[in-house]
Amino acid sequence: MHLFGLRYWSAVLSADVGRTKRRLIVKYDPRDMSRVFVRRPSGNFVEARYADLTLPQVTLHEAMTARRALREKGRRELGTRAIVRTVLEQRALVEASAKKTAAAKRGRSRTQARPDKREPGTLRGIDSSKPVPFVED
Repeated sequence: MHLFGLRYWSAVLSADVGRTKRRLIVKYDPRDMSRVFVRRPSGNFVEARYADLTLPQVTLHEAMTARRALREKGRRELGTRAIVRTVLEQRALVEASAKKTAAAKRGRSRTQARPDKREPGTLRGIDSSKPVPFVED
């Protein structure tokens, strides 16, 4: 069974293959596409997992973005392994970019020149017991 370019398999569903012409109802969690739930003709839902159980979980958004990226590169056949590999590459890019951004922010905050030598957030004391002359401009 294929859904969003990802291949799923379940031993229980193999008994139903080819027995019905109608479409099956499939339920899934878009945050975890490693498993889906398929409604059998009897009305019960059966869990189906990736055909390759070694693959990590991906979200529906990640899978669709990976499929789009692979198609833009000219790939015609998109297998589950290629989609998940692309998702992992995209995650690595995002993680590397986040680390570079954090390092740049840390470096910028250390090298920023402060206008005065006082510690940030300190206030000069104000003595309100002495009168302050009023000067009108």
